[in-house]
Amino acid sequence: MFLNQIKRRSPIRILEKSIQGGLGKGNLGVFMGRAGVGKTPCLIYLALDDIIMDNSVLHFGVDKSVEKIKLWYDEIARHIVESFNLDNSNELKGKIENNLIIMSYTNNTFSIDKMKSGIKNTTTQGKFAPNLIIVDGFNFENASSADIKSFKEIAEEFNLEIWFSAQTHRENKIVDEHNLPSPYSIFQELLSVIVLLSPIKDAVFLRLLKDHNSLDLSNLHIKLDPQTLLVKPRFV
Repeated sequence: MFLNQIKRRSPIRILEKSIQGGLGKGNLGVFMGRAGVGKTPCLIYLALDDIIMDNSVLHFGVDKSVEKIKLWYDEIARHIVESFNLDNSNELKGKIENNLIIMSYTNNTFSIDKMKSGIKNTTTQGKFAPNLIIVDGFNFENASSADIKSFKEIAEEFNLEIWFSAQTHRENKIVDEHNLPSPYSIFQELLSVIVLLSPIKDAVFLRLLKDHNSLDLSNLHIKLDPQTLLVKPRFV
């Protein structure tokens, strides 16, 4: 199979169809779940799909080294090659090299201002205009509504999508009509799409908690395979 065929067959097309065509420029999306459930693989699979679609991705890792993040990309890319029987694995490797920039920060050194500077620097100096921003490891529990609003303003200013990971805990209480646990419920108006990762037996099912302004939350029909770290149609 050739790389352009994967564009049509990727499970991300199912996600896009379920959320009215995708997250959309200027919007914030979140993969939410408990520790170790698979939020990072979901973000990276989403990023690789964008790269396969010839878009550029800027990945901000909080408390994750560049080397570790690269290993995640290499591992999931390898599984994509094997899963789709890709004829030329070097084609995907080349796209990753040209269309991905990774920046790593400790939790104490990451800030919204630094993120904005990183986007500006890559856009103006490196002539690298990202279509998608990944923020993996941001601590929502210590964030304010003003912080999330600043992320929203960055997405709008640079005309891009931003996807986050967000950790939940057993003790988090459900406090709103979207079934969002605290403290995320206070940010729900600023978050356009929220996807919950729910582990069930040998798979992790993806479930919509928020789909833009729609009250009709359709079934995503996709899951994460913990063994291959791939997002797959739910019926496979």
